[in-house]
Amino acid sequence: MKYSLSLNSRPFESIKSGIKKIEGRVPTGLDKNIQFDKFKAGDIIVFTNNENKKTMKVRVLGIRHYKTIRLMLETEGIKRVLSSQGTIEEGIESYNRLEGYKESVKKYGIYAIEIVKI
Repeated sequence: MKYSLSLNSRPFESIKSGIKKIEGRVPTGLDKNIQFDKFKAGDIIVFTNNENKKTMKVRVLGIRHYKTIRLMLETEGIKRVLSSQGTIEEGIESYNRLEGYKESVKKYGIYAIEIVKI
């Protein structure tokens, strides 16, 4: 299956350079109709950079569901999930600043999508 998702510049560049290996997503905002629980290894995601509209293809290696952002960051590792280094608390704050994430994570949890650039 092929999916299209948008990204801000910093995470886009971090994935492109191979630093960020996990993309955390919840069904909210532009993603509200995407069924992340249906993603599977081998699927393709085309990410579009919100700022310059450049695109990048990645392959899904796996997907895992977590009840909280904290659990995802602790399990997957900050360096693999965040596009900027920091503490778990800073990572939680960063996700909670994204529109609709705080409420949606409480309702749906968060999906950790393991990816590799192709």
